[in-house]
Amino acid sequence: MPAQADPPKPDSSAHWRDRPLVTASFALHTTAVGIVAANPSQWPLSAGIVVANHLLLAATGLWPRSTSLGPNWRRLPSDRCSGRVALTIDDGPDPEVTPRVLDALDAGGARATFFCVGERLVRHAALGREIVARGHAIENHSQHHANHFSVLGPRRMRTEVASAQESIAG
Repeated sequence: MPAQADPPKPDSSAHWRDRPLVTASFALHTTAVGIVAANPSQWPLSAGIVVANHLLLAATGLWPRSTSLGPNWRRLPSDRCSGRVALTIDDGPDPEVTPRVLDALDAGGARATFFCVGERLVRHAALGREIVARGHAIENHSQHHANHFSVLGPRRMRTEVASAQESIAG
């Protein structure tokens, strides 16, 4: 198998900066809370403001070339990646599916990154070790992979990611 090139280095000068749309979203949420605090009977108006804001954010985030929420890669990096494909496998490990995926990757001489759910790694630790032993990477896909992850709040999100990181290391 040919040696793999080092992945492109992230641009250390690129720091997160709030985009105007994100700042406006915070302002709208604050306004909605203020409306309800001043006049509780206006809660439908506030709810409508928040729902409309979330629809706008979702549409903007799903628009392929949008930079309204932050930077967005529009093309692959330099020719160092030419002729390569990044394979990612999500939500495992699964005792039925993962071994078959590993065999298929071995047969094709391919490597992949497995984004594993922490609680599944704990439950199927030997399978996690096999993923690594076969030359693949394991990355963090949260501890429980809750469908409502996006609304957990920063503290709970941090706990989910940190717990999964411990499961990966363990």
